[in-house]
Amino acid sequence: MTALNEGGETAPDVSYTVIASRYDEVVTPYTSSFLRPAPNVAAQTVQDHCPLSLTEHTDIGYDPTATRLVLNALDPAHAQRPGCLP
Repeated sequence: MTALNEGGETAPDVSYTVIASRYDEVVTPYTSSFLRPAPNVAAQTVQDHCPLSLTEHTDIGYDPTATRLVLNALDPAHAQRPGCLP
């Protein structure tokens, strides 16, 4: 792990977005999903945008809030507010 982390986790000229769920039962604690804080790193949970969402690890790929967050990260010029379907 030390060797893997020697060069840092991110490249300075790349923007990163990490989307996780507070209810993840695979990655525990869920905060270990996140990269180290940096100006080019955005870390969000589904529950930041939809507090009642119970989406967890296996559901996040199908979650409409997470999908909108991904689309917003890929095309920030056309970002839309994520919906919330708990």
